[in-house]
Amino acid sequence: MKTNVKAIGDNEVELTVEVPASDVKKAYDRTLAGIRGEITLPGFRKGHVPVALVIQQVGQDFVRAETLENAVPVWGDMALSEAGLMDKAVGTSDLKAEKLDESADYSFSLKVQTMPVPVLGEYKGLKVPRRVVEITDAQVEAQLAMLQERLAKLEPVEGRAVQTGDFVLMDLEGSRDGEPIEGAEGKDQMFEIGRGNLIPGFEEALVGVMQGEEKSFDVEFPDDYHAEELQGQPATFTVTVKEIKEKVVPELEDPFAADVSEFETMDELRADVRQRLEAAADAGAQRDYRAAAVDQAAGNASVDVPEVMTHREAHRLYHELEESVGERGLTMEVYLGVLDKTVEQVEEELHPQAELIIKRRLVLEAIAEAEKLEISDDEITEVVKRDAEALGRDHLQLLADLEKSGRREALRDEMLLAKTVDFVADAAEPVPMTEAEEEAAAEAAADAADEDVADEA
Repeated sequence: MKTNVKAIGDNEVELTVEVPASDVKKAYDRTLAGIRGEITLPGFRKGHVPVALVIQQVGQDFVRAETLENAVPVWGDMALSEAGLMDKAVGTSDLKAEKLDESADYSFSLKVQTMPVPVLGEYKGLKVPRRVVEITDAQVEAQLAMLQERLAKLEPVEGRAVQTGDFVLMDLEGSRDGEPIEGAEGKDQMFEIGRGNLIPGFEEALVGVMQGEEKSFDVEFPDDYHAEELQGQPATFTVTVKEIKEKVVPELEDPFAADVSEFETMDELRADVRQRLEAAADAGAQRDYRAAAVDQAAGNASVDVPEVMTHREAHRLYHELEESVGERGLTMEVYLGVLDKTVEQVEEELHPQAELIIKRRLVLEAIAEAEKLEISDDEITEVVKRDAEALGRDHLQLLADLEKSGRREALRDEMLLAKTVDFVADAAEPVPMTEAEEEAAAEAAADAADEDVADEA
């Protein structure tokens, strides 16, 4: 087999393959034998139908077409290997294949998109903005307020009417024109007054009602109410207040600290909350700094990402989104309906993100090669040991499982990318953010830090 490679553009070549008649005949005979093994004709055992009758039965053109369908992918892989492109190819297109003559040489061509090689720019000594971590007293108090809410109790109240903020146990019945409204009734329903979860005007109407008292009042269903037949419609509700409870939160005093932590005083608890917030914020600032350093190195590099790679990555991102949507209890059909978009439109919108992900990875791989960064077997073993300890497994067995599944080298690649990110970030120089950058970054980080600390508390 003879292979010719012709560059036709950036990261794309045209591969012309010439297959000798002897190989064509072998491929044709293999295909014919396969068809013969499956065909049945009266008077002949399966697999023993004469070749001439097989061809007469299915047609010569069918055998030739099947031969091409089976053989061209194999010949293509062999050609890629011969041309040294097997590990560089990221996609193929524009296959040009003529009709087959099983007794003659055969040729075909295809375009091959190859892995782009970045031209690196500056990636050492980069000046990268880093957020200054500063935890305010207000953030600390907000965390303590969240802890207070966790320990809050509902206690019955006597001798007073419903107030905003109370939890009211009630029986209710809704009607329209004297007829009960289906689904607008309930016994022993508990609602927080003032939360805004009920029909506008409903909660306000209960303020001032005493325990045991019955009250009827008129409201109007909102125009966006979930039941279309009730949207914008007036209704009368009759409510009996059966019990009134108020939420009582513990005071921020030393006994509270002892209840929610291992500390005896509020001063100790405040100091611990501040430390946790600072640690979470610092970790977030460092993550952002590392990502910004990599983005800057990628931005300084020159690399053209083939569309086939971008499309493939966008498809992967779409399936990640699909899993995320599913975890929230939704289907993609519902999600796409809310967005009023098609699958194709969403994937197209993911293309810029996909291209950036690929560019980052390619640039990091190029930096690792330029700096001769590597991951040793000992480093892999250390990581596996830590994972095995966390999983309660034997690390040797985990190593064996990695090897058996073919994941060992994938782990090495992941670790090498992480090491390269460390290299770029460690070689960078942190500089102060602008005021606008600081405000935006601090706001995003505060939300993340609050979640982290709340999860740990």
